[in-house]
Amino acid sequence: MATIKDVARLAGVSPGTASQALNGRPRVHSDTRQRVVDAATKLRYAPNLHGRRLARRRAECVAVVQGRNMATVFSDSFYRVVLGGVAETTHGRGYSLVITPAPRDGMRPADLGRLVGHGGVDGALVVGVLEADWLFALRERGLPIVLVDTYLEGSAVPAVVPDYRDGARQGTAHLLGLGHRRVALLGAAVAYPFGRETHDGYADALAADDARYDPRLVRRCAIAVEAATAAMTGLLAEAEPPTAVFAVTDAMAIGALRAARERKLRVPEDLAVVGMDDIELAAYTEPPLTTVRVAKEEMGRIAAERLIALIEGDGGAPGLVFVPGELVVRESCGAKQEGS
Repeated sequence: MATIKDVARLAGVSPGTASQALNGRPRVHSDTRQRVVDAATKLRYAPNLHGRRLARRRAECVAVVQGRNMATVFSDSFYRVVLGGVAETTHGRGYSLVITPAPRDGMRPADLGRLVGHGGVDGALVVGVLEADWLFALRERGLPIVLVDTYLEGSAVPAVVPDYRDGARQGTAHLLGLGHRRVALLGAAVAYPFGRETHDGYADALAADDARYDPRLVRRCAIAVEAATAAMTGLLAEAEPPTAVFAVTDAMAIGALRAARERKLRVPEDLAVVGMDDIELAAYTEPPLTTVRVAKEEMGRIAAERLIALIEGDGGAPGLVFVPGELVVRESCGAKQEGS
């Protein structure tokens, strides 16, 4: 059976460099890493994971703690992609993943702390929204933690989040740039930062365009198609209804499309619609949905890298990392796409 020394000898590097290359350490040059990988493949080298874990005094395992704002990370169209980025990175760095159940009725914060702490993990990624007392219960176990898609205000807990404020600004500004003056907001009725940041981004775009903020054009509701359909129906029943709407999630934008269809309105001729997320379904709505794409997979990769850096004592980026979004123009807003 080939050893790390055999791999190093064939690749023409030291055993330490070979080990770092196979563990995905960024300090190893890409050409050197490729030589090491080729050598390991040729020799059919398989690392002794048990011995490596004993030597490092780590389980080389990361927990994914599911937040309360989803069913499961596997069924949620947003968080499933985030998890893909997490898995890609942890696998490349030699870490395995365990998925813990979302907090359920009857479970206490201390129960979650024991569940994760007892699982032989080195750190935890909290994906989605979890209240402060649950997070503190995890930290009391001595685990490094990185939050994904939300952050704890006034806390030093590291977090990787989309730049929702700028995303809402982009989506609203796009509609204003198309000439709409009555642009509505379908906002989220939530207590965590997402609700406030998307509202502030909408207001930023109005102010930058000297457009009047009209509270009658703002509706907050649950993040669901049905709730958004009802909220949009109410907006369209106003004496002066909006000609365009920015919805803070694609699911809510789909609700806006449904409400327009029920009132026999044409999209985008009678109502322009822009969402945010760019879930898989967004390209297949009728008409295809213009949206602000959230870099979901990139969020997962960045969060996993930050957690591994904390576990391995390499420090890391500042406490809060915002990941920018990108406007994706399709047919629901009425703008001409490139090449059309």
